[in-house]
Amino acid sequence: MTFTDRERAAFTRVAGIKNAMEIGTDTTGGFLLPTHLDPSVLLTSSGAVDPMRQISRVETIATDTWNGISSAGVTAQWLAESAEAADASPTIAEPSVPVHKGAAFIPFSFEFGNDAANGQDELVRLLVEGAGQLQATAYVTGSGTGQPTGIETALAGGASVVSPATAEVFASADVYATMAALPPRFRSRAVWLAELSTIFEIDKMETAAGAKLFPQVGQVDPILLNRRIHENSNVDAFADVDPAVTAANHILYAGDFARNFLIVDRVGSSIELIPQLFGTNRRPIGQRGLFLWFRTGSDSLVDEAFRVLNVATTL
Repeated sequence: MTFTDRERAAFTRVAGIKNAMEIGTDTTGGFLLPTHLDPSVLLTSSGAVDPMRQISRVETIATDTWNGISSAGVTAQWLAESAEAADASPTIAEPSVPVHKGAAFIPFSFEFGNDAANGQDELVRLLVEGAGQLQATAYVTGSGTGQPTGIETALAGGASVVSPATAEVFASADVYATMAALPPRFRSRAVWLAELSTIFEIDKMETAAGAKLFPQVGQVDPILLNRRIHENSNVDAFADVDPAVTAANHILYAGDFARNFLIVDRVGSSIELIPQLFGTNRRPIGQRGLFLWFRTGSDSLVDEAFRVLNVATTL
């Protein structure tokens, strides 16, 4: 207190302020700060944009397989007076869609259950998220063996596949060709399905004068040729089309999903608490578990109700 201003400034330069309380170091003040932890788990995975349940036919069943009836219909004819009519009996088919079991399991210690704020609620949320991701992928690319049949798997290699006008090139003419190839019966209820980079590419297409060819694609609710276009992040992406790699690239779908792509859910999906987990010696290890399981299936009921543009690439 007896220092002059110059003496105080000199002392400060030499001694510094090493003994000051600081929150940057625990022992000099950091321990005094209150601790805050938000118990919400922030998901860092890419996630998925999946409209399949919104645009498709969804049925709930109490058995292991959905069975339906399909037919190409009846062919009528013109008849002369007193002429005998032909037999127009329809050919009946029975499409079926089985359900498959999906599951996810998270073990957790007794201590976690006691101490983690909203811990089990967060684990349930993660389980539901994981199940959604699994289903979203299967409804597009599922193999049909031990899992649902995806729309890509159902159509690939069949008569519903449309090729581009120019090999390995995606152009505006291909957009028109894909919808034009769809049979008239299914056009009025048709919607589009594409990954975001494909939607962006369509939005960039221009007329010879430089105007946008499909101006409604860039809207909040994008429209392509007067039909809603839905983003699905599991569909093949235009951004991934590589002419140097031999691959099929099913980048753009058009079809009547609401009636002819079926998603089946088996009643009884649940999340169960396993109260005790046991070790190799069959003794408790102080852990519980949350087990989510569900049964679902999917498939195209009528492949003719869809068209998919395949910008195939070869070496």
